[in-house]
Amino acid sequence: MHSKFGFLSYEISHIIRQRFNKEAEHVGFTHSQWRALVHLSENENCRQIDLAEILEIKPITLARQIDLLEESGLVRRNKDVDDRRAYRLEITDKARLVMQKLWTIADAVEAEVLATLSSEERRVMVALLERVKVSL
Repeated sequence: MHSKFGFLSYEISHIIRQRFNKEAEHVGFTHSQWRALVHLSENENCRQIDLAEILEIKPITLARQIDLLEESGLVRRNKDVDDRRAYRLEITDKARLVMQKLWTIADAVEAEVLATLSSEERRVMVALLERVKVSL
């Protein structure tokens, strides 16, 4: 029998991204931008290239996202004092306010997607997924 975990996790993730994008459209954000902001908030003052590595995307792809976030006043690029070619990234207070709205949307989408599970089943599933992620 073939494993379905990879296929199912991809499909569920795709559905979550679609629903998030639909709900976040009125705020003017995509799931990719949201993901960049979340990881940046957890890795303040990181280099742009390091954030691309964390997100597992190409630096040029991230550069375009950061351009848009910077134009919106949500991210600042600061010259790296140790490497003149590099930029360090920081989120602004405006970004923190937007992130609160986006977390609300993410929480609502998650609740909708997981509505078929009991709270105990959700807790166990999240714990198991976190354990798998850490092991990777």
